Amino acid sequence: MNTKSPFILILFSVLCTSIIAQPDPGRYTSLEDALQHKRTCEWLDLSKQEIRQLSDSIFLLTNLKYLDLSRTQLQELPGRIGELKQLRYLVLSYNQLKNLPGEISKLHLLQSLYLDHNPELDVAQAIGLLNELPNLHMLSLAGDHISTLPPDIGKLRTLESLELSENEFTELPETMMQMKKLKVLYVNNDPYFNFKGNLSVLSKISSLSELHIENDALSEIPEGISQLKSIEFLFLVGNNIYELPAEIGKMKKLKLLDISDNPLPPPLYNETLSPQLNIRFKRKDNE
Repeated sequence: MNTKSPFILILFSVLCTSIIAQPDPGRYTSLEDALQHKRTCEWLDLSKQEIRQLSDSIFLLTNLKYLDLSRTQLQELPGRIGELKQLRYLVLSYNQLKNLPGEISKLHLLQSLYLDHNPELDVAQAIGLLNELPNLHMLSLAGDHISTLPPDIGKLRTLESLELSENEFTELPETMMQMKKLKVLYVNNDPYFNFKGNLSVLSKISSLSELHIENDALSEIPEGISQLKSIEFLFLVGNNIYELPAEIGKMKKLKLLDISDNPLPPPLYNETLSPQLNIRFKRKDNE
């Protein structure tokens, strides 16, 4: 019977541990480490570090594609950010930014930008710069204390996903009808949002397939909901809805209706609803 020596087993174990422990190449959570591999560094996560002000050395990372600066107490984004021309993802969440530098419009490869939870951010100024980004697909402006959405938001015509939750606006500007690529929209945790009053705008965003109106203190699913002909996934979680209107049955593309955490009982049968429609009354994690 062959038995492996203890040395070989120990060596094999050490090698396996070493391989598992190796970080992904090009990914770093320390600027010092990233600078030692500045030609290959593509991913830098400095989140939750008290940076306050960016070091100029970060702009030596010219191949950087992902940069997370969330929760770093950042008060200003320097104009040199425009030098990181390979950036695809930029996370600036939970900081104290008031405006964006004009040079951000040079990030032509940027796809996802998180500006959420910067309560003093000049959103109108930011949007004016972002409409020059040809590949921007995802934008988060959640928790930015927006009471009125600037009309220029409609110029962000490359956006596919827009996060507007945790704000205090009532209306969507009519210019949003021009956002022909927008597929996913979040307007959660905004008790001021007038869902019924915004149906006409929402219905004219022809590409919109997923809509989140969660925890907005809705007392009913509004009359005219069937105007949303392109919606496939509708999330109305955590409202005060007591009744499911028959008009839902006219939404022929609707595949999922999530009305979890609402005070209405599941219907035993409703012949007006499509058998292909999945209605979720309770979140799986609460079952």
